[in-house]
Amino acid sequence: MTTVDTSRPPSRRVSTTRRDLLRLRTTLLVATALALAGSLAVFLGVARTADAAAGRSVPAVLAVHDAQQALRSAHAAAVRNLSDGGLVLGEPGVEYQRQIAGAGQYLTLVAENNAAGDAGTRDIQTVEALLVTYTGLIGQADARYRDAGLRALGAAALRDAASLLDDILELLDALRHKQLAVLDAQVETGWTNWFTALAWLLPLVALGVLLLVAQRYLARRFRRVVNLPLLLATVATVAMVAMTSLSLRSGAQLDAVREDLQVVGTSRQEQLHEARVEAAGQLAAEVREQCPRACDTALAAIDAEARPVPAASPAPAADPDEKARADADAEVDVAARADSAADSRSVEFVLPLLALGIAALVLAGLQPRLAEYGYRST
Repeated sequence: MTTVDTSRPPSRRVSTTRRDLLRLRTTLLVATALALAGSLAVFLGVARTADAAAGRSVPAVLAVHDAQQALRSAHAAAVRNLSDGGLVLGEPGVEYQRQIAGAGQYLTLVAENNAAGDAGTRDIQTVEALLVTYTGLIGQADARYRDAGLRALGAAALRDAASLLDDILELLDALRHKQLAVLDAQVETGWTNWFTALAWLLPLVALGVLLLVAQRYLARRFRRVVNLPLLLATVATVAMVAMTSLSLRSGAQLDAVREDLQVVGTSRQEQLHEARVEAAGQLAAEVREQCPRACDTALAAIDAEARPVPAASPAPAADPDEKARADADAEVDVAARADSAADSRSVEFVLPLLALGIAALVLAGLQPRLAEYGYRST
């Protein structure tokens, strides 16, 4: 009697080692993708924030400072020239003309870099309109000073111009504070927060740990001292950490820029006060000369402006020109630091290349081991 062997051949089972290798490969590739996503998102967020600050907010604040200084200098030159008997529109008034032209250019820069939106635009338009009125008053003073019998009216026009200039500078102060508020919001944004660093640091650390675990697993399972592709992938991961950490540097530079702007602003305000006191003193002397008895009220107000605020402790007087040069150098340094914070150094292109390299090295490091095992069981 013939018996039929109905037994089935043993099924081929996937090697457990191969299964572990496949899981390890998938985990490493997913970790690489997450690390790239976190690093690139944070770095681009910081880069955009720094670029907006360096390209708009900081130049706008500095241009407002320069416009205020130019207007104060122009007014001081006008009062000085007229008090000395010169003509604002003539050769003695070249400094006035130069400073007024400079103020107009600075206002144009503010308008181009305005970061305060519609509110900032309205302030700029108001300042420009008032500046036209101011120059008209200076022109009236100049015309009246040409006639010896109208010098008192010329002094009155100078007084009106000085009052209007104070209003213009107050508007510019408000505009500057609006630009600074935008800068503060940019510096305080979540992208530059130290806690945001966890969004890219933790995935990269996890990727590095997984690469080390994979290295140890392969060393124990296959008796290999080191897997070179995985070692290179670990080095590339460290490079990603170093590249992405530049976002922390940019954030720190933005903080420094904000602090430097506060220092520059304080120094500029001191210069504006000194220029105001000087012009008010000259105007008081001129009004006193042209209107010795009928202008007591006006003189009292002008003298109050001309009287410097007493300091808590006396300090040696600084050379105004030297102080102005120092402030100009400080503004250049602030702008340079802001530009440095906004410089991405092409990291946004390097990070994807490093991530692709890590993925390729992971595949290259595990594929030979996968090929060794195929479908055989262990």
